[in-house]
Amino acid sequence: MNTKNVKKQLRINKHLRFIIAVTILCSIVYYLPVISGLAGWTSLKDSLNTFHNIYGIDLLGLVFFAPVVYTAYILGVIPAIMASLVSMLILLPNAIIMDTYPNVLFKPTAFVIILGAVGAVIAMLQKNEHQLRQRMREMKCLYDIGKATEESPSVEDFLTRVVALVPQSMLSTEETMVRITFRDQVFKSPNFQKSLSKITENLVISGETVGVVEIYSTRDNPFLKKRTHLAKTLVERIGGAIHQLELEQSLRVYYEQLETEVENRTKDLEQVQEKLIRSERLAAVGELASGVGHELRNPLNVIRNCAYLLNMSLAAKGDEEAVNTLKVLDKQIDIANKIVTDLLDFTRIRPPTQVRVDVNALVRESLSWVTMPENVTLKTNLNGHVIPVRTDAEQISRVFTNIISNAIQAMTGKDGELGVETGSQEEVAWVRFSDTGCGIPAENLEKIFEPLFTTKPKGIGLGLAISKRLIEQNGGKIEVISQLGKGATFTVKLPLEKRR
Repeated sequence: MNTKNVKKQLRINKHLRFIIAVTILCSIVYYLPVISGLAGWTSLKDSLNTFHNIYGIDLLGLVFFAPVVYTAYILGVIPAIMASLVSMLILLPNAIIMDTYPNVLFKPTAFVIILGAVGAVIAMLQKNEHQLRQRMREMKCLYDIGKATEESPSVEDFLTRVVALVPQSMLSTEETMVRITFRDQVFKSPNFQKSLSKITENLVISGETVGVVEIYSTRDNPFLKKRTHLAKTLVERIGGAIHQLELEQSLRVYYEQLETEVENRTKDLEQVQEKLIRSERLAAVGELASGVGHELRNPLNVIRNCAYLLNMSLAAKGDEEAVNTLKVLDKQIDIANKIVTDLLDFTRIRPPTQVRVDVNALVRESLSWVTMPENVTLKTNLNGHVIPVRTDAEQISRVFTNIISNAIQAMTGKDGELGVETGSQEEVAWVRFSDTGCGIPAENLEKIFEPLFTTKPKGIGLGLAISKRLIEQNGGKIEVISQLGKGATFTVKLPLEKRR
């Protein structure tokens, strides 16, 4: 017999000795009248005999509830029934010799049945209490693991806490040890030691086995085998927590990289902003915009001077309403001046400087200039081969950026999809931009490339007009198809570089 079995036997013998001692004590109490008679204490014997039958109840027999209840609480139903039968054997001599009841076996038998029933009830209540305590320990352990997930800065710190928390989910906490192997790292409970009684579960994260969780008992614990469902629940919870912590660690690293990237991108965005501004310059209105701008600016300056003089005069008189009206007028003059300034800045577009470039590279660069909102999904299908064209890379990139920005604006307020495809056919390279936005009415398809035509609440309608001019002066063309409510598709076609 090994050491574990010896310890188990000793624990059982300890309870048996106590039960035997209590049973003997109860037997002595029950037979006190007989003992008193043998000792010659007749009056005491007569007094004690009255307790054997008070209103038909043997009060002295009730003392046998003590060993039966204790046996039921400690050892269970079957030992409690056996203790009841032993009590019956102890009661029989008194029933046979002393009891005057016609059926002498009826009373002890009935009493034993009552004892057995009470013992069974006590045993079931004790078992339910045992199960309730176990469930409470399990729930607390799961709660503590969740709390450890929130408080742990790393996976290593979390697993160090877990190996100390898991034993607390078992009733025999001191005898339970845990070892977790995670990606070549081993975490053990304090005073860990192996034993034959154990549960082993694989630690799985996102479908990948990354380790093993082992729960040991230092004694031969039959209840440990019944905790398999608990072990699976704990392992699933631990795996989910590790996955969460790894994601948080990845996010922290990503945020640190992002801060560095933001600093680098800030300079790039300043350059991109300048390119975007230049890409919106007016080309279609040319010298007409320049002449009109100069002619409008003179009367606007006169109006501003008059408003200034009126403001000074009315301010002295305290006419607050008139002063406020002049402020509104002054703001509107500023707006008009800005429009004139924009027109003058957009009067000319420089001739293209054509070099050999890859269309796919131009598309990727243009996409990097635009911040994609969360509601828009980007899907790209770029030709796997280099598509060489001879064009002005800066001007064509501006065109692509403008089309992408328009597509994103068309999907404002709803989830949408932006598709970008490239390809080549015969002597033409093409880039197709498709969105699932609001679409363009059929009557506006012929007008969208005209200067100063716009359906936006803000803007003066220069973007597509400039884009068309830039594409045409680089030898290409732009086409559009659209269905109202379903989106639009813009296709830019550029001549392929001629082979020598």
